[in-house]
Amino acid sequence: MPLELIIARWTALMWVIFGLSHLLHARLWVALLYPFKEKPEGGFVLALLGLPFGLIMILGHNIWVWDIPVIVTIAGWVTTLKSVIYLLFPTTHRRVMSANARPEIGFQIVGVVFILLGLVVGYDVFLRR
Repeated sequence: MPLELIIARWTALMWVIFGLSHLLHARLWVALLYPFKEKPEGGFVLALLGLPFGLIMILGHNIWVWDIPVIVTIAGWVTTLKSVIYLLFPTTHRRVMSANARPEIGFQIVGVVFILLGLVVGYDVFLRR
């Protein structure tokens, strides 16, 4: 099985699983991640979590075609870029994290987006290819 296909399948499954978790347990995600908002080094921690995923996606799945596979490639580049910004400007995460009184709604929205992306990419890599 080609590396691109393995990474795309892994990404699809990861998005669906993380998306369901964000949707069902948004309050717990807020409790886990929001303490980093108060810490100036929080950007480093978030980058340490994101950078490996982004690099794996761009190094192993750098496919630029106008079709479903480009979703994984773009997500890899966005994740890598965001992580690099957090490493070079560690307090930037404070501007990204919502100041909303109910941040769990944002996690639920992200959860729905992850699920939809995972289903689209999953359809492509499990049923279409």
